[in-house]
Amino acid sequence: MNLNFILMEMTHLRYWMPLALEGKSRGCKIKFFVGASRKYNCPIKYAQLLKQICTDNSFYLNPIDTISTATGILFMSEKTGVQYLSQVGQDVKIINTTYQTDFIESYKSYIDKVDHVLMPSEFCADFYDRKSDKNLYLGIPKYDVELDEEEVLTKYSLPPNKKALIIWPKSRDFEASNINKITNWLHQLGFTIIIKTRGKDPLHSHAIEHIKQAGGFYFEDASWYPHTTQELLTVSEIAINFGSTTIEEFVMHNVPCANFDIKPQMRNGSKRPYRVTHEYLYNYDYCKQLKPDFSEQEFDDAVKYLTSTDLTEEFKKARQNHLFDHKDSCKRILDVLL
Repeated sequence: MNLNFILMEMTHLRYWMPLALEGKSRGCKIKFFVGASRKYNCPIKYAQLLKQICTDNSFYLNPIDTISTATGILFMSEKTGVQYLSQVGQDVKIINTTYQTDFIESYKSYIDKVDHVLMPSEFCADFYDRKSDKNLYLGIPKYDVELDEEEVLTKYSLPPNKKALIIWPKSRDFEASNINKITNWLHQLGFTIIIKTRGKDPLHSHAIEHIKQAGGFYFEDASWYPHTTQELLTVSEIAINFGSTTIEEFVMHNVPCANFDIKPQMRNGSKRPYRVTHEYLYNYDYCKQLKPDFSEQEFDDAVKYLTSTDLTEEFKKARQNHLFDHKDSCKRILDVLL
């Protein structure tokens, strides 16, 4: 059996690699069909790295314009590559893997073109009104990765002391973030600060230098698989968030968070508000919600509570209620599809 993957964004590797490796262990032939995109994570920019990954794992690398040769099962992510589906043979089973909460907007653009959709959970499908007989509720492939804390510390030359991971706010929200207060108070509490932003939202060089001079660490996307954010969560005691969908990764990696909901109420002056996705994941004790005008005492109390309390059961309840509380998603997925 051939397992084929459309790869037009390097960020999709965190989903594809666990599936590909599980497929390989079952004797499947793994093929990546690579195409260009206009995004920062275009795989063409990382051709050598991608070639090395495929060489190391005995995967096949093919240009996207040869996708008509695909046989077996074809995985795609959201609407990326949907324009090539008309070239795929009728005997190929097409599987769409949702990406974070992008399915809220893109689900209707592909549901009629695929055989199945891998949804995070039935709860998510109900909550966002994205139900179909095509949905499969088998978990999220990207969490089928084993990460070792010591290996991550060594890989990125991180110190062994306690660390706080800040998921950098979007430039749109920066002024409301009070980021200087947050970093100063984390320093006073003895945390080494790790800044993580997306490759499409890099900080200016002088800001990066300032972070490093203050003893902090700065990351964009240093590794596509395992993905940098998941690696950094493995070594962090707490995360600081600004309404990002990364809340899902906090829950799956058992990392408590202080969250600041600073998204503007209206979109470009219209009456349509910004939506905080995965909002149900914030309603547990592993998350402390702080207002933009928070005091030092409020912040101090929240951080100390989150880093000194056993929140294991809270994480477990959130996963059971909204996502999935089990590993081996790739095994379940391929058990069903094969």
